Amino acid sequence: MKPYSYIHSLYYSFYSKSFYQNVAGAWKGLGFVYLLFVLCLLWIPETSRIHSEVTEYISAEAPKYVKQVPVITIAQGKVSIKEQVPYFINIPEKNTPFAIIDTSGRITSLDKTSASVLLTDSQLIIKNSSSKSRALDLKGVDLVIDQKVIHDWLKTFDTLFPIILFPFVLLTSFLFHVMQVFLSAGVGTLFARRFHININYKALVRLSAVAFTPAIVLQTIHAALDIPFPYRTPISFLISLGYLYYAVGSNSETSRTT
Repeated sequence: MKPYSYIHSLYYSFYSKSFYQNVAGAWKGLGFVYLLFVLCLLWIPETSRIHSEVTEYISAEAPKYVKQVPVITIAQGKVSIKEQVPYFINIPEKNTPFAIIDTSGRITSLDKTSASVLLTDSQLIIKNSSSKSRALDLKGVDLVIDQKVIHDWLKTFDTLFPIILFPFVLLTSFLFHVMQVFLSAGVGTLFARRFHININYKALVRLSAVAFTPAIVLQTIHAALDIPFPYRTPISFLISLGYLYYAVGSNSETSRTT
């Protein structure tokens, strides 16, 4: 059989019957290494797009908060500021607090406030999206926080963000697609019956993994061009099932000629 490289697969998967015959008859394994390769191509532009949005948000919004931050001194876990407490850092253009600094002990929780962050004399309390609070003990911490320090932290975060994000989203996406591949392979057994061919499950898994290529390529193009792709998960799965049907049918032609 004619050998196909991973690069060739990116376009032969759209139309070539001989390619899908090669995948079923000559490729080894379950095709998951190939699937990971294709997903890498998707998440490179997607990560770049997300990073650009985060950078833009930090550049536009962060200074509005940072300029309100006083010099905060933490010595042996004890917090102090020179300003009168409680000190409020407000959401820009709103009269509601985002963060509160109170070392006096008058405000000890976020339960009766709209703020998401509270810094007491010895704790940092953060409220998440479900309105549950988590307290971090500052015991043993020695630190001086000012606006320059926060800007440096944001700059470091912006630099590290894509490095941390890429492997995380790649692994998450890979595991999600693996589950979809096994589900598709199950449907593929019905396609094999429809075409009256005997094809083992391992080959069906391999064909299913490769059948996701056109949908992933389309997602990559949308990400690279920053074009919205609504309902991309169900649509991509349906496209992949369509190509799996085509792939199984392509192998039925091989079985008839042999």
